Amino acid sequence: MGRAAGVLENHEEGRRYAEHGLRAYVQDKTPEIMPGINKFFTSPK
Repeated sequence: MGRAAGVLENHEEGRRYAEHGLRAYVQDKTPEIMPGINKFFTSPK
């Protein structure tokens, strides 16, 4: 039982989590706190 039973009971919640619009949006983004500052210091002009 244990964990496997919980996964089966919450199948709909798990599907909504996996298909959430925000997750789809951030999936291809780089994990940066302040991308503008990072680009300023790393990209030569």
